[in-house]
Amino acid sequence: MATGDTKGDIINRAFSALRISGITSDPSPEDLELALGKLENMAAEFAGRSMNTGYAFEDDPDPNAPHNMDRKFWHSFDVNLAFRLMPDYGKGAQPDVTLIRQASAGASFLSSATAFVKAVQYPDRMPIGSGNRGWNRWRNFYQKQAEAPFSYLTKTMYTGDVNDFVEHFDSYLKTGEDVSSYSIEAETGLTINSDSLVTPDVLYNITATGNSDGLAISLLKVKIVAVTSDGRIETRVINFRLLESEIND
Repeated sequence: MATGDTKGDIINRAFSALRISGITSDPSPEDLELALGKLENMAAEFAGRSMNTGYAFEDDPDPNAPHNMDRKFWHSFDVNLAFRLMPDYGKGAQPDVTLIRQASAGASFLSSATAFVKAVQYPDRMPIGSGNRGWNRWRNFYQKQAEAPFSYLTKTMYTGDVNDFVEHFDSYLKTGEDVSSYSIEAETGLTINSDSLVTPDVLYNITATGNSDGLAISLLKVKIVAVTSDGRIETRVINFRLLESEIND
């Protein structure tokens, strides 16, 4: 569970990491305000990459407000914020290699720690016989269906809808870097009609077909893998929720 650790605590630890990287000046109030804005933007970017850490967003960010994240995410946020602050201290051209590695490892941890784990059907362990055959007839009715997270990041469509979507990669790219290629795939129930790359964006058009009966599905996913001109690879998984459009009397 989250503790009383605040957004200001993340900022202080980020500046501590910067001091280890050779930046000795103390942050001014303006520097702290800049860091708070970058922290909010970074958290929003991570959330847009399906890294749902529970970060508490605010319309008017307060450094004294709890960030609401579990302790396991703190270090990753600390070092990634420190890395993003380096150009503001003249270290963008020659960033600290150790800090780069820590930030990269932190981002990888956030991605893996917040990844959706596909549900696996419970195995058959009942003895062979009429009881087991009865369970085989009914187990599909008792299997819990995975639900799309209730978030502004989840896309909602009605079965039969056709719509355009775009995935932005600009905040991920470094200066002078572009998206050079990509792949895209969707789970059954979503049909990709067309897709294209207008770097740094991947555009795609989808039909919400639903299942074989045309019924709603609580959770479907689209996966986009982008390869940059520097050879970096970024994977995005976008959640979709399909609803039925029929009105029942």
